[in-house]
Amino acid sequence: MIRINMPIDYGFFANATSLNLIARKMYLELGKLMNNKKSFVISATLLNDSAIGDVNQHYDCLCVPNMGGYRFPIDSTLHSKNLIVGIVGIDEVVLGREVYKTENDWMQNKPIIEKEITKWKENIDMVKFVHVSNVSEKNQLVEYLKIPEEKIRIIPYGVDHDLFKPTLDKIDTRKKILQKFLIKETPYFLHISESNWARKNVLRLLEAFKKAKSFGIPHKLLIVGKNDDLIFKKAKSIPDVHMLGYVSDDDLTHLLQASDALINPSIHEGFGLPMLEAMACAIPVITCNVFSPPEIVGDGGLFVDPRNTDDICSKILEISKNENLRNDLAAAGLKRSMNFSWEKTAVQLYELCKEVSTESDFDFDTYYDKSALRTLTSICLSDPELKRNFLPSVMKFDFTKLIEWALSKGLEDPITKDYFIPLKSWMENYSDNFLTIKKDIVN
Repeated sequence: MIRINMPIDYGFFANATSLNLIARKMYLELGKLMNNKKSFVISATLLNDSAIGDVNQHYDCLCVPNMGGYRFPIDSTLHSKNLIVGIVGIDEVVLGREVYKTENDWMQNKPIIEKEITKWKENIDMVKFVHVSNVSEKNQLVEYLKIPEEKIRIIPYGVDHDLFKPTLDKIDTRKKILQKFLIKETPYFLHISESNWARKNVLRLLEAFKKAKSFGIPHKLLIVGKNDDLIFKKAKSIPDVHMLGYVSDDDLTHLLQASDALINPSIHEGFGLPMLEAMACAIPVITCNVFSPPEIVGDGGLFVDPRNTDDICSKILEISKNENLRNDLAAAGLKRSMNFSWEKTAVQLYELCKEVSTESDFDFDTYYDKSALRTLTSICLSDPELKRNFLPSVMKFDFTKLIEWALSKGLEDPITKDYFIPLKSWMENYSDNFLTIKKDIVN
């Protein structure tokens, strides 16, 4: 049996919601696989806990699947046994100033980048494997971070096909979702953005859409996600651009389903989860012709030179005027999206953990109890409200109240449900005898 330690809070550490999503989906599918195979256990933990006590007594492998960009693994993880890290995008190293919003941002981060690159070169032996989601990312790690090719594995990310799927009635879906946002019903394109508008190429997208509107296209441009005042001000000056800010997962799904295309002509994408989600909704994609998007999108979209506003405009015009093209791209993208699933991602990650870990003759049920309690503790500590409500009882090794909350509300909560779903049966069978488990179970 293998005991896997998976820190789940790197997304909070890096202030990146996409990294949180990767952690949740990885744990969910590995948890399901654990219940099925009974050949390993996985514990959701917190990053800093990796440095507490003799972690190597309790785990055979430390797997951080969502570490993000160029930074070398943090100190708390480096002395763990069999460290595996997942990297998502090193655009700051590859493109430098171009993916920073201001010169000041770039000058502050440039020495940090140089220091981290040196760490990769000097300390790579402390990492067993690095996994990335595509060939482009692998090539960048070899070229820019000098990570040996034999230490890199390609494990594509997935998409939640239960959430992101074609709508049965696009017109009705469009009518309802636009009404919700108080927007007049009309065809539209969608852009999924982030606070770093430089990476997402938002200024060029706005300029290209402005040019396309001058040719009389009927579409609006809806932009979701966080953005700076600069982008809001620029968008306000262009007709038919609507800034929606943060939206829920359900609203995002409906916005995708009812759009005529997702337009994300980023300067750089590490993978491009929004593009895959659009394809799963049978929506064509306009994206950049460099780095990972051509590998991920394939025949499900149109590609542009992200630095060429006229090219972006041309593709917007092409897809707005040609319904047959939209339908062909949508069908091809939907078919291609079926090659991606979080279940496949988890299976490949588990195989990588097996590759570095030596199986031991541990009792599965005993360690399942330990891993479940450890996961519950980590979720409690990672959420301020849960910590406030349940930490006093958890510190006494009484998980009853937390489990009651998990079963009644946590299984529906978008932040916690992916960690609780694999443990549902175990939580339903939780009884007072677990209260006597020794303290080292949750250390």
